[in-house]
Amino acid sequence: MKRTWIGVVVLLAASCGGSSGVAADADALPPLDAPVADTPDATPGDAPDARDANPSDAPDAVPADLSGLDVPEPPADATGDTSIDAAPADAGPDASPGQPVPTMVTVPAGSFEMGDHSGLGGEDPKHPSDELPLHTVAISAFRMGRTEVTCRQYAAFLEDALAKGILAVASGGVTAAGGGATWFQTAEADATSPISFANPHFTVRAGRDDHPVTHVRWEGAAAYANWLGALQGLSPCIDLPAGTIDLAGTCYRLPTEAEWEYAAVGGKTTAYPIYPWGDEMDPARANWPQSGDPWEGGPDPQTTPVGFYDGSLRLKADFGWPAAADSYQTHDGTNGFGLVDMAGNAWEWTGDWYRNDYYAVSPAADPSGPTQAEASAMPDGNRYRVMRGGNWYNGTTPDRLDGHSRVSNRDPAYFRGPGDPNGPWFHVGFRVVLAHPKGGQP
Repeated sequence: MKRTWIGVVVLLAASCGGSSGVAADADALPPLDAPVADTPDATPGDAPDARDANPSDAPDAVPADLSGLDVPEPPADATGDTSIDAAPADAGPDASPGQPVPTMVTVPAGSFEMGDHSGLGGEDPKHPSDELPLHTVAISAFRMGRTEVTCRQYAAFLEDALAKGILAVASGGVTAAGGGATWFQTAEADATSPISFANPHFTVRAGRDDHPVTHVRWEGAAAYANWLGALQGLSPCIDLPAGTIDLAGTCYRLPTEAEWEYAAVGGKTTAYPIYPWGDEMDPARANWPQSGDPWEGGPDPQTTPVGFYDGSLRLKADFGWPAAADSYQTHDGTNGFGLVDMAGNAWEWTGDWYRNDYYAVSPAADPSGPTQAEASAMPDGNRYRVMRGGNWYNGTTPDRLDGHSRVSNRDPAYFRGPGDPNGPWFHVGFRVVLAHPKGGQP
C-alpha cells in the first residue's frame, strides 16, 4: 500500500516565524472581523524526522543543472503570449519540466461556486464540513504552473541560493542562511528525500529529475517562488519572516485556496466535477494510493513523473520504473485549463492559513484566506497552512481510493499521517502561480 536581488536576499535569508506551514498559537479563535494585534509569530520546533538519515540513498545521480538560470523575461504561456489575460493554452504533453522556470498556463478571470458540490465533504471525520457553505467567488486572471515543481527545478533553486548565501544546510536540513524554520529535508535528513547534498552540490536521485519535489515545507515553497521571481527581475511578494503574502504585486507566489480550487475545476462550472477531469474515480488518471501505477511498491516517495497521466501508453524503456511491467496505459488526467496532476501525486501548498469555517465569512472576490491569528487551532494548539490536491501515499476509505484528491477537499497540514502532526513529508510538494495585482491590469 502506498502510503532588484538585495531585497530578495533579505527576505529569503531572514529567520522565519512559524515552521512548516504551522504556527504555535493556542489562543481562542477570534471572529474573522475582529481586530487582531500585531504580534510576532511563534516558532515551534520542527516535527521529528520520520526516518533515519541515509546519505547513500541517491545512487548514480548528477548535480543540479544550472544552465538555464539566465531568464530575462517572465515566461509566456504555450501560445507565446506574455499578457496574463491571454486565452487559456494547452501547454502540451512535451512541455519541459526540467527548466528552472516552470511552464505556466493562463487561468482566465471568472467566478465559480466554491465548496463541496458532491456531498462527500464530510468523509474525513478529522475535519468534516469545512467545504461548506457553497459560496460564489470571483477570481482575477493569473498563471499557474502546468505541473508541480519538479526535483530538478527545486535542486536548481537550492544550488543557486546556496551559492548566493541565501540558505544554509545543517544535518541535511535546509534553512534560511540565518537559521530558523526548515525549508526542505535532503536525503541526509530523511533517506526518502529525492535530493541529496554534498557541499556545494544538490543532487537529484537517479530517475527522479521530473518527479514532483517532496519534503518541502511551506517556507521552502515560498522561498522558491521569491527566487523564481528574482530571476526575472520581479520583486518578492512573500515576506518569509512574517509569513505573509502581498497580493498587490506582480510576482511568483503560492496560490490562494480559492485560486487553487478555481484552477482545479478547470472551467467546469455548469456541472461541478469531483475530480479535475470529471466525476469518475479513475486510478489511471492520477497517482493515488493502491492505484497500480508502475512506481507503486518501489522506493519512497512513490511519486510519478509530472504529466505522466496524459492518455498515452507509457513504456518502461523510457522511464525505468521499478515495476516489472513493460508498459502502462494512462488515461488523460489533464483538466479544462491544461493543468496536470491537480489530483494525486503530491499535496500542494497554498498560501492560506486553515480556518474550518472560513467559507461562511469569505470575501466574494479574490479571498486571501484568514490571517494566522484568525486561523483554526489544531489539536496541538498550532495553526497550519492549507494543502490541496491529494497525494500518492494515503487517503483511502472502503468506497474511495482517491488520496484525498477531490477538487474541493481542504487539508490543514496538521493532518498528513501517520502520527499527526509528526508524520513524514514525503508526499508534500507545491506549484506556483504568476499573478498581477488583484483586479488590476498587466
